[in-house]
Amino acid sequence: MFDFMRLLSGDRAGATRRGGSGRRPAPGVLLQLRLVFYGVLLGLMVPVIRQIDWAALVPPGLKVEWPSGFGIAWPAGHLRVPGGWSKAADAAAADASSSANAAAAAASTTTGALATAAGVASAASTAAAAASALSGGKAVSARFTICGHAKRIDCMVDGDTFWMAGTKIRIADIDTPETHPPRCASEARAGKAATLKMQALLNAGPFTLVPIKRDVDRYGRKLRIVERDGKSLGEALVRTGLARRYGGGKRAPWCRTGWF
Repeated sequence: MFDFMRLLSGDRAGATRRGGSGRRPAPGVLLQLRLVFYGVLLGLMVPVIRQIDWAALVPPGLKVEWPSGFGIAWPAGHLRVPGGWSKAADAAAADASSSANAAAAAASTTTGALATAAGVASAASTAAAAASALSGGKAVSARFTICGHAKRIDCMVDGDTFWMAGTKIRIADIDTPETHPPRCASEARAGKAATLKMQALLNAGPFTLVPIKRDVDRYGRKLRIVERDGKSLGEALVRTGLARRYGGGKRAPWCRTGWF
């Protein structure tokens, strides 16, 4: 065992004295054995070294610094010794990174706040425009679709009812075939045609919502006459045969009347 240790430490003479004139191992083999031994020893020591509090081992008043940090990578783990002289630079880099992250977070917060403010301003502007339109103050325009299950903003319910800027409006001077629900197949076909025709009329350009004496009906819908250049769009739908003039009261049924 001692001869083996001397071989590892390079004491070939002592090993030869006890081994007689035996054949010496080749230097290359000794070097490999030495490297293997040191490697195994270091591998066993790395986990222990990592747990040592080196600062506690330094006597009070003694300051130990190294030029730069270094590390040892080994299958058993990684040992990192921080730099001494580069400590200030490392701290400055960490502070710069922290400042950059804080600036990015602040910029993101500012952008979100600006987007929220813009959304609120846009909603307020839209609400103001809708209120002005409902009062008959000025002509308005929108791009109307057919209402579905999504939130209703600008869409057609049927030929005489639509949503504009989130407000439900009933065209006051006409009555069209029902679509929710229709009472017969012919009313369903005529109601769909009336809806598409009024959609096309509204999408053709700006129009004015003219108030009547009664502001809302019993369903909460705004009652308005829709005009363009002083002419009723409801009356235009009447001329196509897809609507009837309406002045209030009970509506006549569309099925079995011979209307279409």
